[in-house]
Amino acid sequence: MSNNDELATETSAAEDLAREALPAFELPADTSLTLLKHRENSVFALNHLGDHYVLRVHRQGYHTDEELDRELEFVRSLERLGVPVPRFIPVTKTQNFVHVGHAHPAGVHQVDLQAYIANDGNFGDEHSAFHGTANHTPDDFHHLGELIAQVHQATIDSGFAVNDSHPRWNGEGLVGEDALWGAPLRVAELHSADNADALSTLASAIEVIRTSLDEYGHSPHRYGPIHADLTPENVLRTEAGLVLIDFDDFASGWHLFDLATALYFFLRHPRGKEYQEALLTGYQQHRRLEPADFAVFPALLVARGLTYLGWAADRRGEPAAEFHVHEVLPHLVELASSLITAQKNAGATT
Repeated sequence: MSNNDELATETSAAEDLAREALPAFELPADTSLTLLKHRENSVFALNHLGDHYVLRVHRQGYHTDEELDRELEFVRSLERLGVPVPRFIPVTKTQNFVHVGHAHPAGVHQVDLQAYIANDGNFGDEHSAFHGTANHTPDDFHHLGELIAQVHQATIDSGFAVNDSHPRWNGEGLVGEDALWGAPLRVAELHSADNADALSTLASAIEVIRTSLDEYGHSPHRYGPIHADLTPENVLRTEAGLVLIDFDDFASGWHLFDLATALYFFLRHPRGKEYQEALLTGYQQHRRLEPADFAVFPALLVARGLTYLGWAADRRGEPAAEFHVHEVLPHLVELASSLITAQKNAGATT
């Protein structure tokens, strides 16, 4: 079966599952559905009697029921504190989502529903950011930095905690052999003779990252619940300002990891340095950054890139995975090399 045929089969199954879920939310099963996204989850837009919604069919087995419940509870806690995020619509007072597919060949899936957010599009995409064609102003990144700080401060103010059973974006979760998105160095191309130097550089960078993050520590003002997938596609532009969506990878991690994710694809952009300065300045309108934060930030940028490499290893043949392996990888090696050099220089001056 070709990739196109496989995609068509998957999206058809996702639509079947979505329709099966609709009555649980008191919506007709024959409601017109528009596919918005099919990657980790299948996301559909729909409207009924003038009300607009977004429905997610979750990738099978990606999250336990407990993990998904915690995600939705986290987003609701942010909403209550005034952070611009989606509004989820529960099935009942005690049920946040529904299980469907018990008799479907695709198997049982989780499905949730949220109110549609009227917007003018997202913050761009990974490709336009990486290729330098995204047209943003530094003010855009200043506002994004403020929004990220709001999220982090809200988690502290609310006392929201992630259960011990929930995934963690700690050192092992980022770059370990059992990393959340897969061990970063499994991509076959890295193990060819032509890429021996790249493999060595990335392996050395992982050791620098481990050491840097261990020294940085896990104090509550640095580490806690985070979005963890704050790519351009997950930031909407609305009349009221920016809104964060898709908390699917929500877990505990370093606050700076959200900033690293927001910036990663823009590092090669002609205005990348301006964007970084604006992002960090905006963040500090609400949360002060310390010298240790600035010192560890390059390590988290490389760690972010390595997580994408681990993710791509399990999705070869998909356009997003090939983009990381063939286009982004050389840039990641450059970042890793710079990180190693900076670490050596710092060691030489101490």
